[in-house]
Amino acid sequence: MSQLSEQAYAAGWMEGLEYALWKALVDGPYRYGRLQLIDNHIRELRKLSEACGGWIRFHDAGEEAFVSLEQWQRIFALSRAV
Repeated sequence: MSQLSEQAYAAGWMEGLEYALWKALVDGPYRYGRLQLIDNHIRELRKLSEACGGWIRFHDAGEEAFVSLEQWQRIFALSRAV
């Protein structure tokens, strides 16, 4: 995820990265900063997420944190409802 953030914005973890990358998993390829998120990116993100059973999000404490897929899907759905 950090590598994609670097490619898109030259930032280790661009604000909202976890949402932007998950959006690609849900909605398909799209442009994110300087990076075109393509099917290969999406397949790899999905594979890694399924393998670990979760997703990484930026936590309020100022660092990345693991959450289960179930938790992440609720968080993501709430972000889209706003």
